[in-house]
Amino acid sequence: MSDARISDLAQLTGPVKRDIQNVILDDGENNHRALLKQLFGSGAGAANRLAFKEEITEITDEMWESIQDGTFDKVHVGMHYTAPSGRTYYFADADYYIGKGDTEQTSHHMLVIEDEINHTAQHQTTNVTTGGATSSLIYTTTLPGIQGELEADFGAAHIKTQRIYLSNATSGGIASGGAWASKSAALLNLNQIFGHSLGYTEGSGQYFNALVRERQLSLFQAMPETIVARTAGTTTRQHYWCDDVISASNFGNVISNGNAFNSGASAVVGVRRAFLIG
Repeated sequence: MSDARISDLAQLTGPVKRDIQNVILDDGENNHRALLKQLFGSGAGAANRLAFKEEITEITDEMWESIQDGTFDKVHVGMHYTAPSGRTYYFADADYYIGKGDTEQTSHHMLVIEDEINHTAQHQTTNVTTGGATSSLIYTTTLPGIQGELEADFGAAHIKTQRIYLSNATSGGIASGGAWASKSAALLNLNQIFGHSLGYTEGSGQYFNALVRERQLSLFQAMPETIVARTAGTTTRQHYWCDDVISASNFGNVISNGNAFNSGASAVVGVRRAFLIG
């Protein structure tokens, strides 16, 4: 394929471009990677724009290196990884936090989310949001208790810390305070899933709920069907928690049909982890 033809293809969008990508993907590993690089360029922006589902059962040394050096030439959003444990994950956004944080995030990374729901939990034992996300049992107990699964599936050295801002106080049912925290895994917020808060907790509350997690993940923008999650090993759609404070009693969540909603903090709802690898 000539450079002129590749340049023409770079102007295409939508289904036509996707069809051409699929043809290229049938042309052998070395050839298709070179052609896709010419179509989309290199780096995190290219990895985020080049979003399609590709099944993988191994993360190779070359793939790790392409994340760590920031070229992302061997990976892209939409890669669907089945670990030896059987747990499944999506590559969801390249360099989502780069340049952000109270301490600047300078190391390249891929933000990964669970495909299926492997765990359920309560935010609190009663329907209160006092203390915001910081005081949630999911952050204090659930996520630390199951962190070993991610380390087994990706290698402890490849799990990177994310500096996120979590609500830690509420007033009148709205998040009213927050603090920076280092997390090896986190819940998603409504902005990351839908691109905005959907009218919930606007104003100052939204500042404490979102901050550096203000942008929709590239995976959900390109493949909105992945917003829906299912109970692991089944076809049953499952609710899952967000960490947005919605009211004095409710946290945000995504219900089984893919809509944004909210539930009392004591409800037992799915936990869908988001974390960084590199």
